[in-house]
Amino acid sequence: MYTSLILYRNELKSKNIPKYKLIGIFVELLFSKMIFPKNKDINDFLCDILHVEFKPYVMKSRTLIVAKVSKIITMQESEQQYKKDLYKFIEVKIEEMNNDQNQQNRKDSLDGWIR
Repeated sequence: MYTSLILYRNELKSKNIPKYKLIGIFVELLFSKMIFPKNKDINDFLCDILHVEFKPYVMKSRTLIVAKVSKIITMQESEQQYKKDLYKFIEVKIEEMNNDQNQQNRKDSLDGWIR
């Protein structure tokens, strides 16, 4: 997932990103159990990035969430704000994964030394 996040970040850096790529990035993130282990985690993401809140029956199904998000992005005239907010979110996730990886590496090196 780490490499995918880096690819998404690089795509979002470009000046003009087509809507289909933006929708694709959202879909990949929303379906990822690594990024969002539970559906209730998706609710915070949607509030921060898209500034929308869905009804509880929608939040029980990732497929419905993706359908609604795709529709919102498609209907939007300018998706520049979504792009900026999504870029910031991906940056934070990459940083978290780097920190987790560094902690795991330190723990592994100490395990070898202790044995």
